[in-house]
Amino acid sequence: MTKPWPARLLVAYPPDWRARYGDEVDLLVRDLRDGGRSRVPMAVDLIRGAAAAWCRTRRGFAMSERSRNALITVLWSWVAYAAMAAWFGHDLGIYPSRGTASQIAAAHPIVPDAYHVLYAIGIVGLAATAIAAVPFAVEAARHARAHHRNRVFALMAVPPVVAGGWLGGVPLATHGHATTVRLTVSVLWLLLGLAGIAASTQAVARIVMTTEFSAATWRIGAASAAAVTAAMLVGTGATITWGLAFRASQGHTAGASGWLVAIAVFAVTTGRAVIALIGSRRATSAEPAVA
Repeated sequence: MTKPWPARLLVAYPPDWRARYGDEVDLLVRDLRDGGRSRVPMAVDLIRGAAAAWCRTRRGFAMSERSRNALITVLWSWVAYAAMAAWFGHDLGIYPSRGTASQIAAAHPIVPDAYHVLYAIGIVGLAATAIAAVPFAVEAARHARAHHRNRVFALMAVPPVVAGGWLGGVPLATHGHATTVRLTVSVLWLLLGLAGIAASTQAVARIVMTTEFSAATWRIGAASAAAVTAAMLVGTGATITWGLAFRASQGHTAGASGWLVAIAVFAVTTGRAVIALIGSRRATSAEPAVA
């Protein structure tokens, strides 16, 4: 109600509609008013639009919001999971030594090699994400071009620009002898990369929340999210099994701090992804079909 008239009439729209389109319509109303458009016709148009929005709003739209939130939750969970897996699995194939790794394999032949499992789920997760990214990117570009939303193109450019810039600077950040300055620069560059990953993920999430996608694209996204979540479950189970086998082989002398930290992150991120998918599917199955 702090908006100038007739933008105050936006309060008559459904809350979900206002959350997604309210700011843009508010800017449009301001531009039209500053351009000399009469306030009465604008008020009539806003009232008609509010009535149409409420008529179109059904529980199916709320389900769409749940689906969006579920996909975004899985995306953020997968990013955190993959970062931890990359750190923990970097030297897991020979951790804590080649002799110990061979000893574990001999004593527990059925225990999966956690390094190869994490490597495999990384491939599965990246492949599933890339497959889903293509139709989402195509439809987002079409939607942005049709509605003259250049901001979407800017958001779409964030991930490749960040990835290219960070990878291009890796040789410079790691070049030279192992001095304190070089190690400091390397750590700062790693932190900058993590910040770039977070910014890229937020940009993708913003596109998903503000763009209309077809049912086929949503199905592809849901299948991709299910594949990623399944891979996370497998990786978590493999890492837990490997850690328990390592502890059994080494006794109480085995250090477990890194393993416990990794398991905690794996469990939390995987649990969030599973809960989000289950909640979305339950909401969908509980709804009647809408023609």
